Amino acid sequence: MSERNALIVRGGWEGHDPVGCTEVFLPFLRRSGFAVTISEDLSVYEDVQLLERQDLIVHSWSGGTLTAGQEQHLVDAVEAGVGFAGWHGGVIGTNVANARYLRMVGGRFLWHPDGLQRYTVNVVPDPPRDAAIVAGLTDFAVETEQYWVLADDYNTVLATTRFDLDSGAPWDRPVDMPVTWTRRWARGRVFVCVLGHRVADLKVPETTTMIERGLLWAARRDPR
Repeated sequence: MSERNALIVRGGWEGHDPVGCTEVFLPFLRRSGFAVTISEDLSVYEDVQLLERQDLIVHSWSGGTLTAGQEQHLVDAVEAGVGFAGWHGGVIGTNVANARYLRMVGGRFLWHPDGLQRYTVNVVPDPPRDAAIVAGLTDFAVETEQYWVLADDYNTVLATTRFDLDSGAPWDRPVDMPVTWTRRWARGRVFVCVLGHRVADLKVPETTTMIERGLLWAARRDPR
């Protein structure tokens, strides 16, 4: 019998394949003992009792906007101990008018170079917290969108990517951007990975491992 509950909220811009990408992790969640509820409507965040029953919320909704009530109920649930996790634009390229949501998540997508880029994800060798999420992983190559994000130093960064100094670039030195981070928000835990533009990106073994571990890390720790 499942001991924990997970809610997957998916939809928005179809270019990020919210259905296909979340399906990648459904078998893992179920094997890990979660009873999974799927919603393809942001109005699910109006159901306070449903949210209170969750141990983990996986948000995959690019280009969304939460109503004031939806934002309040979601963030309240996380602050009360519900875990929150997501990847790519489905979690940081969304709800840009929702300041309380963005503070909880700890980052916002700003820009990426045109097309898919070949670059290296650099695993932080000795993160100050939550090292188990990247334990045993080393730097790895990807070919996907490279996200420039706005973030803050309350995040525990577990992996980064470097924007090198290209000809004509407006920046005058290489810039490191977070790829994967964790965040405590009151009693809740937040996990974010900016990889995941398409299903193939999520099946890179190192990416899969980070996200699977991150989902389990974020899930509620205290009993309801």
